[in-house]
Formats: sequence, C-alpha cells, structure tokens
Amino acid sequence: MIHRYLSALDDLGSTQVDGRSVRSRLRNDHDDLWFASSVRESSLWTDDRFFERLTLLIENRPAVVTSTTRGVVRRLRVTAAWGRALMHAVRWRPAAVSRKVVFVEYLPPTYAVGQRGESQYFGSLPVEIRRLGHSVGFLHIHSEGAVTKAPRAIRRLRRRLTSNEIPHVLLTDYLTLGVWWKAWCSWRAIQRHAPSVVQIDTAVTPDTDLSRIWPTWRAMYDESVRGTHSVRTSLLSAMFCEALRANSEALLWLSAFEGQSWEACFARTVEKSSSTWIPYLHTMLRPWDLRARTFVKEFPPHQLAVHGQHDHSELEGLQSSLVLVEALRYGHLGATSPKRSTLHSDDAKWLVVGGAECERSNRELQAVLAAMQSQHVAPHVVIKWHPQCGKPTVALPNNARVSNEPLAALISDASVALMVGSAAPLDTYLRGVPSCSLRTPSGFSMTPVEESEHFHTAPDGSDAVSWMLTAQSAPQFTPPVERYFSLDAALPRWRALLAGVLRD
Repeated sequence: MIHRYLSALDDLGSTQVDGRSVRSRLRNDHDDLWFASSVRESSLWTDDRFFERLTLLIENRPAVVTSTTRGVVRRLRVTAAWGRALMHAVRWRPAAVSRKVVFVEYLPPTYAVGQRGESQYFGSLPVEIRRLGHSVGFLHIHSEGAVTKAPRAIRRLRRRLTSNEIPHVLLTDYLTLGVWWKAWCSWRAIQRHAPSVVQIDTAVTPDTDLSRIWPTWRAMYDESVRGTHSVRTSLLSAMFCEALRANSEALLWLSAFEGQSWEACFARTVEKSSSTWIPYLHTMLRPWDLRARTFVKEFPPHQLAVHGQHDHSELEGLQSSLVLVEALRYGHLGATSPKRSTLHSDDAKWLVVGGAECERSNRELQAVLAAMQSQHVAPHVVIKWHPQCGKPTVALPNNARVSNEPLAALISDASVALMVGSAAPLDTYLRGVPSCSLRTPSGFSMTPVEESEHFHTAPDGSDAVSWMLTAQSAPQFTPPVERYFSLDAALPRWRALLAGVLRD
C-alpha cells in the first residue's frame, strides 16, 4: 500500500501540463514548492485526510471532490503573510559565528542542554566532535508562530544557550530586507508557471490511483503552491541560503531528519554549497509515517544516517545511500534494564507518556483516568507530557502528577507504561517495561512493536486499565533492543563517518 501511495505521489509530480511536469513547473534556482509542499510531505500529523486516502486505495474507489480556498481569501492571506515578513525583516540581528560543524535542529521551549553541551536531538555527538578538536555551532528553527519571527520565549532561550565556544543561532537571524526581496522575487517567478488545480484535474489520467486520491490533495496542493504555505517555503529557502552564505567556513551540516517541508528547503539549499550535509533520522520510523519515504524518494541524500536495522530495512529500497550509526537519543537503552517493580497493590507506579497530538493525548488520558475511577484502581500515576503540548488540560486525580524529569529516569521506577496521543512505546518497551498503546482512530497501527504479552494495543481506556493491572505483576523480560537500535557509547560508527568528512 505504501508503494502505491508513493507511486501516485510521483505520478502527480510527473503529470504533464502544457508540455512540462508539475514538478518542474514548481521549482527554480532558489525554490522548490513541490518538494516542500504538504502534498509531498504527506504528514499524518498535519493531514487529517491521510488515512482516508489510504482507505481509498485499499477499496479502489474515488474520493469526493472538495472545494479549495476561495481565491480572494487566499490572496488576502498571502498578502498579509508577505507584509508581516517584511516588517520582521526591518530589525537588527546579531552577527552569526561560523563553526566547522553546524547542527540544524528545532528549538522547542523545553529544549535542554546537558552539562557538557549535549544536544536534545544529537545527544553526546557535539561533545565528541569538540573532543576531536572541531568547533561546533547550532542553527535552530522554531515551531510556533510566524516563520520569520521566533516567539519571545524562544529568543530568550537562545540567548541563554549560546556561548563563545558553542553558539546557538536562530534561522530568523538571517532575515534581512535583501533576503525578503530575494524570496519575494523567486516566489513571484514560480507563480507565473505554477499549474492550477483545474489544469491538473484535466491532465490526470482517469481510473488510476492518482485519479482516486487527487481530489483529496487539491486543497493541500493549492495551499502549498498559491497559499501561505508557499510564502513560508520561499522565505525559509531564502533564509537558509543566507545562513549557508554567512557560515561559509562550515565543512559539515548535520540535521535532525524526519522529512518535513522545512528540511526540503534546507536540502535544496545546501546541495548548491561546497559543504557536506548528513541528515540523521533521529527518531524511530513508524508505520504510515511517510515523510522520510516521500523525501528520500524525491531527493535521495548522498548519505542518510540511520540508527538501527529496523529503519535501514524500511528505507533501503529508496535509492539513498544509508549509513548505519549509533542511536544518539536512545543510548540509555544500552544499559542493563532496571529491576522493575512488579506490585499487585495500589502502590504500583504507572507511567503515562503523551504524544505530539495534543488534543488526542488529553482525550485519551481523560478516558483512561475515568476507567481507573470506574474500576476503582488508584495506582501512582506519573505523566510525562510531550514538550509541544505544554501540560495536560484535563483535571488530574490526587494519585496522578505531571513530571518534568527525563523519560529515562521515570522509566526506571515504572511498573507498566501507557502511551497516549500516538506516543511511541519504544523507550518503555525496550527498557523491559510492559507497555500499552490505545488504538488509533483510523485503525492503522502506528507502532513497529508487535503485539505480545509485553505490548498491547487497547481498543479503549477500560481495556487498557484491565491489561495494565495484569501486566504490572508480570515477570521481568529481556527486550529485543538490537532489533531496533545500534548502541555503543563510544560511537565508533559515527566516528568513522565523521573521519571521512572532517579531515584536517
């Protein structure tokens, strides 16, 4: 099914309009609206029709055509986006400081740096690179608000993080009037050649997978090509171009890779530079998360670092040069699993881990808490919420509390764990803690862990509570860590990869 989806997506990009493919009409020397489009990204996190699209392919039936945003409304939004970016460009910014190795990653409000300078996304790798005698810096993008201005809290956080040895710079620091003008001119040039949805309607071949799901892509395509998403793409591309120009001393750019739209902007920009770029798939590739697959199929990186055999096997057929390295965010899984408390009483500790789908996380947490109450179960519940979601919005009983401690520390005390909001169970399951996930609304599984006596997918909160009551007293088990991650605290694979790039 994934192959059919990827083929339909490729067919859309290859569709001919007036003698040229859609893909070629949406790119120039500065921008690539196709590669950075939400259609190409196919993110199930932001596309509420993703699973509907898969169902259409499974059932071989066409979708119902839906309308796109009205032209007048779209143009007003686009004009406002360009105007806001122009105002953001008229302000002073600190000068960037080049380093030999630059890490590109998100800067969430909860970003934490270790005592030795460890990265939230790259673990101890920055420390190891500095130990090898190479300078290190960070280029951050923010995830909330206008792409051209980071929220005040993020700007304050960036100032606290930076130092003379390890500078932390925001991508928005590179927005100037000249960068804004470059983005505007590039965007306008593409708009003159961009195919409309009506033109694609006519060009799509009937009775194909593309014809079945194109109606569900129409609005996404229009927003990505002519809406505010296209403005975001052009501005990101221009800012990345300026960032690489200002950091010309950098030999290596390492980015935390997932296949998102902003990464497409960065990839096209760094391709034109003399620097080496190595994207690192920093989280486990989960079923139906097609962002990395659509990215690699469209633009195979020269080297893509993956941290285990599972991800390697998932991507090896997509014509990219995969390099197996040690998992940087999962090093704690290499330690001996802690002796788990297997209690039969209300003294048991249940760990609840929230996912990035905030609304769903709160809804599922509320359902589980209600099930505990109805079943008269009152264990000690510790909640680790996703950093993008702040804190739970549901009322918590006296036996439940939210913790800001690292997940690895919380796992050590857990008797059983529950995932909500599509959180992945790997951290808990691979530390020997029986883990439970709730069934996704779509019915499509989102975890690479197979159902067993140590992992359960519950249809509802009541079933989850019943399973955890039994699982909390189950004997200790040895999890199959090596099936998912390559672990070695000395990072020999990373060292070998970097040695080939960072030669003096």
